[in-house]
Amino acid sequence: MANGDKELTVSYLVDGNEIKLTPSIVQNYLVGNDAKITLPEFKMFTELCKVRKLNPFLKEAYLVKYGDEVATIITGKDTFTKRADRLPQYDGFKAGIIVTDNTNQATYREGSFSVAGEKLLGGWAEVFRKDRAQSFRNEVSLSEYERRKKDGSLMSNWRTMPATMIRKVALVQSLREAFPDEFGGMYSPEEMPVDASTLPVYEAGRPPVIINPESKPEPEKAPIQKPQKKAETKAATKEAEQVATVQIVSVTHKDGKKKDGTDYKIFTIFDEADVKYGTFSDTFADLANSAKEKKLPVKITFTDGQYGRKVTNLEIVEKEAA
Repeated sequence: MANGDKELTVSYLVDGNEIKLTPSIVQNYLVGNDAKITLPEFKMFTELCKVRKLNPFLKEAYLVKYGDEVATIITGKDTFTKRADRLPQYDGFKAGIIVTDNTNQATYREGSFSVAGEKLLGGWAEVFRKDRAQSFRNEVSLSEYERRKKDGSLMSNWRTMPATMIRKVALVQSLREAFPDEFGGMYSPEEMPVDASTLPVYEAGRPPVIINPESKPEPEKAPIQKPQKKAETKAATKEAEQVATVQIVSVTHKDGKKKDGTDYKIFTIFDEADVKYGTFSDTFADLANSAKEKKLPVKITFTDGQYGRKVTNLEIVEKEAA
């Protein structure tokens, strides 16, 4: 974008806090790669965030762009379920998968569990409203939604946990039909041609989520190099990323609420040595659960922090063909 566009600022309120977005903030901290967004893409993204009261720094919205392709706007799946819980008309949901065995009889099952010998056909979901006599139900085909890379291979999440992914597609579609005023124009990563495992992760040290409207940004200054003390050197070493290949034994989670009233969910992943890894990412948790069910090892990238090991990346290690 031209330099003159950098002064453009979009400001709106989310839960009483002011969010400010500029082209440079979106480009540098929300796109997650070197692909350059255009001014129309910035305006479309910020307009959706403004109208739907989405906070992109809390993973409620993403602007995904690869090379010269048109940017894709997607909404985090948890945004749908969290917001539905706040609606007085919402009365819960049921969701699952559609499978068949060698008898060719379709079975509708809640959850995303399947057994060897079954073929996954698709997903289904049913959303209920207290003010409607009829529910909002959707059934979606796996072959229609599974996403592939340019070389024709499946994207990682669709390759390793297709049941979880297609169930999410059906649920989001049913929520959008049940509450069009709340979710119209919002699409989850599972519905779009993007690899959900590559979405930007907001790291420590990036700009604050909430920008005080009364504060003025200070001009950037070159960092002053100071000799490190022993304690600082030790802390820096602890924050260095490490990699371990482990077998997942269990995945647990705990719900909580921040001081500003927003909900959060923290997952704890246990390996075969009972070592714990913490993450707020439902994508990492889903991958860990999939690896546990399939008894596949995972490669975990983590840092050692004040509260233990924090996951920065997680990949399933596929078994080599015999």
